[in-house]
Amino acid sequence: MVSVPELTGAVPQQWRDAADDAVAAAKQCDSLASYARDEIASTLRQCWVGDAGRAAREKFVKHAGDYEAASVGLRAMARTYDDLAEAITAAQRDLSSGMDYARRQGFSVDDSGRVNDPGAGKEGAEDKESERSQAQGIIKDALTRASRADTTAAVSLRTVEGMTALGDAKLAEQALLPNSPLAIALRLSGGLDGLHPINVPPNVLSAVNLASAETGISRKLLLSILWQEQQWYQNHNPSLRGPLSEFGRFFNWGLALGLRPDKSLGITHVKTDTARGVADTYRDAFQLEDGRYLADLSDHELAALIEHQPELDVRLSAYYLMDLQQNQHGAGTDKQLFTLYAADDDDVRDKNEQYGDESEHRGYDIKARGNNWDAIEPHLDDAMAWEALTDEERLEAIRQLESQTPAGHHVSLETLYRSGQTTGTGTGEPEPGTPSPSPGPSPTPPGNG
Repeated sequence: MVSVPELTGAVPQQWRDAADDAVAAAKQCDSLASYARDEIASTLRQCWVGDAGRAAREKFVKHAGDYEAASVGLRAMARTYDDLAEAITAAQRDLSSGMDYARRQGFSVDDSGRVNDPGAGKEGAEDKESERSQAQGIIKDALTRASRADTTAAVSLRTVEGMTALGDAKLAEQALLPNSPLAIALRLSGGLDGLHPINVPPNVLSAVNLASAETGISRKLLLSILWQEQQWYQNHNPSLRGPLSEFGRFFNWGLALGLRPDKSLGITHVKTDTARGVADTYRDAFQLEDGRYLADLSDHELAALIEHQPELDVRLSAYYLMDLQQNQHGAGTDKQLFTLYAADDDDVRDKNEQYGDESEHRGYDIKARGNNWDAIEPHLDDAMAWEALTDEERLEAIRQLESQTPAGHHVSLETLYRSGQTTGTGTGEPEPGTPSPSPGPSPTPPGNG
């Protein structure tokens, strides 16, 4: 969520200036494309015959396509900047109106946009709840619209960044269509910015879907917990069933029962006491197949189950997050719940309420955790959008990227978790100077040893 200082300090004219620069660059690309296609290629057709001449013409025609695609991307960038400037200008106007009204009523407004009445509850003070609520509504609406505009612009610019790989104006236009599979693929082709993937097998991802439907906790939040709390052994064996994983689980289990009874367990790093509390609060949801209740198990049994049943870890964490959400103070968004999962205390809740989703003014581990959320959220959004496509839509997007990649070269999308086909092989014309992949060894004919 955009904060009051961020919205107040924004300078929309800078985005308008950037939009003008992008349009000017797009016009230059149009001119260069026309010159390469209509002038140079036409001249070469007349003056240079043969294979070499044909190759030269094809090269200039390709240059024309690159410039045309670049023009499409630049104009999309300009529209994004203009739309952002317009939205932020309107939000600033409403924020200013709400802040002025709040001040006239004697209210204070914190950085997150929360309106407080210093006189509330004091003897003889006038009841101004209606006025406070009105000011709060105006300010919250302004911040919400600014946040939505900021998020939309960020997604659009990531799509435009991916469009630099396209040399076809028609494909570039298609990438700009709402909910375009190609746009999602282009964003995924940009990599994970150094983030590790969520290394879990399909059954755990299925458990996320089921736990989300069961508790109402968002899939994004549960996936972010899996990312943040990832155990070291998951990097080596995502299946969670290899020998290293078995050793890691045994090691954690041993610590929890001996040297470190408060050791976090399982792939969602849940403590034994926390798990027992959740299982006791929601007893009927955690009844075992043999009729016993999870909360009634010994520490030894409970720790063993948590370490060896990752699907149980996900359900426990989902119910724990649902429990944290019962008290809405400082728990109004997924990001705030993400911080509370690590530390649910009055200080964290109060600062969540004061600063909203802003991480800059937080300290130590909570700031780091908030920054992690900001880093992974767009990648989670893209992975979930890719997963939501049909197999046919994903295949078509991969084929479109293959057509823009030199023949034989690898096409790969990087998703934060496994979510459908993400690889292919280029089918486009090779770029001059681009080495072709080395051919593999010829297969041995059958029957010849």
